[in-house]
Amino acid sequence: MRKNKFHNLSGEQKQQLLITCDQKGNPVGTATREVCHRGTGKTHLAFMAFIIDSDENIILAKRSDSKSLWSGCWDASVVSHVLPKQTAVESAKKRGREEMGIDVEFEDKGAFYYLKKFNGNCENEYCHVLIGKSNQLVEFNPVEIENIRKIKIYDLKKEILNCPRIFTPWLKIALEKIDIKI
Repeated sequence: MRKNKFHNLSGEQKQQLLITCDQKGNPVGTATREVCHRGTGKTHLAFMAFIIDSDENIILAKRSDSKSLWSGCWDASVVSHVLPKQTAVESAKKRGREEMGIDVEFEDKGAFYYLKKFNGNCENEYCHVLIGKSNQLVEFNPVEIENIRKIKIYDLKKEILNCPRIFTPWLKIALEKIDIKI
């Protein structure tokens, strides 16, 4: 995959400030990414964004091996944290450029809280679920993403039932909790 001018190749930034919040998504402060993910972590704002094409396929992203949590697992199109002074939609638009090399307008479809532990670390997030439509050519960021593929939502749900370990836990939760209409 060739590099796109929008790609941020710096990888995970452990000292990046994230918005901490309660389990209902109300902001309470900030903490570093490292602190938010260590042990049981601190609840923080995040998002997962589904990019859907005109054939109603979802673009899935396989997390790169450099990811500290759930590397090599399939995930939503764009997944990251809501940064200070940004909304979930603004953060997703920025990360859509950095991770997929495209501009997408996203719509917030709801949110949920979850905590999942992983090898002494965790995801402890209030996660917004966003949907955006695009037919632009994706040029994924190889630091963030190993591969991409397109799939119908019905087939994705079937695949998750048959082979749950190859998907991130928050993807599974989102599909259970949020009615994703394409």
